[in-house]
Amino acid sequence: MKIDFSYEKKPIDFISGYIYKGSGYKCNYIRFPTLYKTPARGTETVELYNFQAREKSMASVLILHGLGSSNVKFLLWMGNHLASSGIDASILILPGNYTRVDDNSTSGRGYVYPDINVMYNFWQHAVVDVMSTIDFLKEKEMWAENNCVLGYCLGGMVGTIVSSMRDDIGELILMTAGGHLPKILYESPATRSSRYIQQKRNLSFIEEKERIYKIYEKQMPLVRNMSLTQLIESEEIHPIFKVDPISYAHLVDSSKVTFFEAIFDRTIPILGRKLLWEELKKPKRYLLPIDHVSWLFFEYFLSVYIMNKLNIKGIKIKARKNREKKERTIDDVLLGK
Repeated sequence: MKIDFSYEKKPIDFISGYIYKGSGYKCNYIRFPTLYKTPARGTETVELYNFQAREKSMASVLILHGLGSSNVKFLLWMGNHLASSGIDASILILPGNYTRVDDNSTSGRGYVYPDINVMYNFWQHAVVDVMSTIDFLKEKEMWAENNCVLGYCLGGMVGTIVSSMRDDIGELILMTAGGHLPKILYESPATRSSRYIQQKRNLSFIEEKERIYKIYEKQMPLVRNMSLTQLIESEEIHPIFKVDPISYAHLVDSSKVTFFEAIFDRTIPILGRKLLWEELKKPKRYLLPIDHVSWLFFEYFLSVYIMNKLNIKGIKIKARKNREKKERTIDDVLLGK
């Protein structure tokens, strides 16, 4: 079964408008037709929130959200915070999520649907939208050489696949991401509804759990030695491998990866997190005493980390302490002042 991440590169016809202007940034809402060939109904239009620094931009960040809708508003906050600090930040709404939910579905379901063809469609579509969005940002001179992709959960998994195909991504920061899709499909609380559908329809997939686990264990040595072309075209490996980030991780430059793992994460099984980290050749990893979603309330500190990673120091960032606004430099924050 072949997967297809290809698309026709061409000038993108888009519409945009500023929807909010803050003291240090302005937010531009951009829409353009997806370049993916067979989008599900309701997902045909790419939606991008581009937060631009009012002063000269020193870097660019593309933020990829997680499965569902609830996490998007937190990441939108991060966008305006980074832009206020001199970094252009873009939040891409992935197909099948938030305001791009496909007809007669729920946010994020297509990525974990029991039908492999539906899963293929959404994973392919997400990868194409991320790659074409980077193309668009480069075309409009909104993608700096000093750049970063931040991926949370699903966004980190898609970002890993995209990073295996491109050399114009400077840093890849993964937050509570993982791999081994069978484990996520069978064990994660986030896929409970998908498992319910499987059982109700008596699909054989639910009865083949142990068989698929054994196939993964047997075929993983083969997968980790495949080139990108071999992964896409091979008939020898289980189809789910082709949309699983652990299959592409060995093709990513580990020196540009930072891996944030939530110790109490139940959404991504511990083996799935461990495997992705190992297949990425064990990049720098931070083990945090949080769960899958609680990091969202500490995203201010993640913003500080991103700015430090992009070597942006001495600029002013906005913080709120004791309900009063105060300005500190990144160096102050890192030194605990």
